[in-house]
Amino acid sequence: MKEFNQKDIELLVKECNIYASPKNELVTIEALPPQLTCVGKGTDAAVFVHPAFPQYAFKIYAHDKEETRQNEVKAYEKLSSHPYFPNFYGTGERFIAISYEHGINLQDCLTEGIDIPPHVIEQVDEAIAYARQVGLNPRDVHLKNIIMQDDTIKLIDVSEYVLPGDDKRWEHLKEGYRMYYPLIRHRKIPIELIDFAKTHYQKYKTVGFSGKMINQLLSLFAKNQSKEDAQ
Repeated sequence: MKEFNQKDIELLVKECNIYASPKNELVTIEALPPQLTCVGKGTDAAVFVHPAFPQYAFKIYAHDKEETRQNEVKAYEKLSSHPYFPNFYGTGERFIAISYEHGINLQDCLTEGIDIPPHVIEQVDEAIAYARQVGLNPRDVHLKNIIMQDDTIKLIDVSEYVLPGDDKRWEHLKEGYRMYYPLIRHRKIPIELIDFAKTHYQKYKTVGFSGKMINQLLSLFAKNQSKEDAQ
């Protein structure tokens, strides 16, 4: 694998203007050198690839997210080279270098009707158990942070693994998979429904969905299906 040049990447990072949103929305990219292509955005950073180093992903943080970068470095150093996490190759001012992981995240699986088999859930449990064994506290494990790759998975965005507290997001997702996924398996779920569920979750953050919410979701889904059937 061709190694990237640290100084060259640092020069490119200096040309990147990335800003975080005060509303915890996706970062805004206001300047970007032509050598870098954005392949993903989060609330603290964006991920880029370089054509000369296709095996690497360069995660570049917003200007005021230095603490987040440091947290992510600490987490990756503890995770070492575990198969359920990207490989960590180094860090510099405002960026880290990790392995570029091909695949599809679980949110896109839902919107595209791609099956999420039970072994995915089991492997995420195994990854979380390993992270705890090495002294981390896995948090912020959600649909977009789980990548499905053939017969295995990768967990990405580990910056919160060094923080205290249990946000229970993964436990809630597992319950949703057990109770409701059999009803929608192989069906394309509109992003509006997923966003609706996220909004409700952020308000209440409890295990289990209320009957009222289920009725609302089913109503929205039925309307969407009627539109598709009419086309």
